[in-house]
Amino acid sequence: MIVIDNNILSTLAKIEKIDILFEVFDPEEIAIVPGVYEELRNGLNRGYFLLSEVMNLVSQEKIKLLPLTEEEILLKSELPVSFDKGERECLVVCKLRRFKLVTNEKSVKNFCDREEIDYMDLPDLLRTLWRTELYSKDEVRELVREIEAKDNVVFKSPEEIFEKGRIKGSALET
Repeated sequence: MIVIDNNILSTLAKIEKIDILFEVFDPEEIAIVPGVYEELRNGLNRGYFLLSEVMNLVSQEKIKLLPLTEEEILLKSELPVSFDKGERECLVVCKLRRFKLVTNEKSVKNFCDREEIDYMDLPDLLRTLWRTELYSKDEVRELVREIEAKDNVVFKSPEEIFEKGRIKGSALET
């Protein structure tokens, strides 16, 4: 199962490319946790209407909503309060169920490294697009430009996306 954090969903919604998730991952394996669902709902209520596509996918059960177990609810409260509710839920679900997390939050990625939680970040996702020949390098470069323009994300080293080998901190193997 692949658990997607709000920051990745928001980024893909802003560039109107949610379908990338279904190209890269098995559509039957894409899920969110209740805290991420609440964050998306709050964003939609605040006028971020591009999130409506994500909410529709959840309503249609194309993105699964994973309920937390009692153990996960209890463990969530032990995580640092610096993580928001969605991040804490993503982390406990991925840790206990051994699922992969897709996030672009640096503190979450650092936690995953320490706790040996499998994850993929935005550069990894973009790298996967060209390495699996779903997109050309030029198409991925255009996605990078679009993300930077529409989501205020800055890629420190965008050319690392096109290097062979593993991106530092990434769960993507060569």
